Amino acid sequence: MTPLTPTGGTVGHGPHVPEPQPDSVPIDWQRATQAEDRRRVVRWTCQCKPVVYYLITAGGHGHIERTAPGQTTVQSPRLRYAPLADLWELLLLGRAR
Repeated sequence: MTPLTPTGGTVGHGPHVPEPQPDSVPIDWQRATQAEDRRRVVRWTCQCKPVVYYLITAGGHGHIERTAPGQTTVQSPRLRYAPLADLWELLLLGRAR
């Protein structure tokens, strides 16, 4: 298993998330809860788009946060690293929404 590590580059730059494909996997987005004590943002999408996603890890688990101006921040269910990395990849490929 590849460990989840921070991306290189500068703050605000990251991949662009394509429009979801018709057969994309739905993500059970939930209202964001209080942040963990040792929360670590390890990956993010480009802030030039109105919706920005953050891959967050803490204590052996993690989740994806979705933010957009004027909207409530939501997050995916908390998952172990391997399924979380898979979900992040699906999102970046337009195969999750």
